[in-house]
Amino acid sequence: MQIIIYFFIGILASVVGALPLGTVNVAVINTTIKENVQMALKIVYTAAIAELILALTAMQFNMIIQDFINMNAWVQYSIVAILTAVGIVLIFFRKECVKDENEECVLIKKRRIPISKLMLGFVLGLINPTVLIYWMLVISFLSKKMIYLDLNIQAILLIAFFLGVFIGKISTLYGYGKFSNVLKTKVKNITNIVNRVIGILLLIVAVFQLLKLGV
Repeated sequence: MQIIIYFFIGILASVVGALPLGTVNVAVINTTIKENVQMALKIVYTAAIAELILALTAMQFNMIIQDFINMNAWVQYSIVAILTAVGIVLIFFRKECVKDENEECVLIKKRRIPISKLMLGFVLGLINPTVLIYWMLVISFLSKKMIYLDLNIQAILLIAFFLGVFIGKISTLYGYGKFSNVLKTKVKNITNIVNRVIGILLLIVAVFQLLKLGV
């Protein structure tokens, strides 16, 4: 019975954490829109692995990291600055395009650093302080109110919890991909629309974060 509880709590915690739009969600949405769901899944799987690493890190160094963040306000302000910058870029950035023979807008190709979808998902998922903070708060809350989470508990319970986290992350990101795929076939200029919506949401999150900091 305990195994089932740890498993489903892992799923629930992961889904709640993955629902807000973040860098991984944006990458999944854009990849689905520009390519297909199959390519987006490459990002999903490695991002889920990165999520496990962050959850494991939060469980191991929970108190140390919390003390560091509380004692260094610049970390929280840096997160706000990043969210604001990304939001502004997504809202106001305009893609340059040229007209082809069929009068369709074609993006001008720009040189980019080649990176595989698998690596992209892992990097975006791992270098994510917001998610790390989320897992610290969740693990602290769960340990006090619901289930005890520590690396010293039974291995089977840890495996059940982290398996739930993995499945929850994949399911949520896959849902984003499928939803984007439906929109792609029904809405024109979906990329610009999605970018603006995401940008607005990121700015809202930044404002709430500032309010929490007492600004």
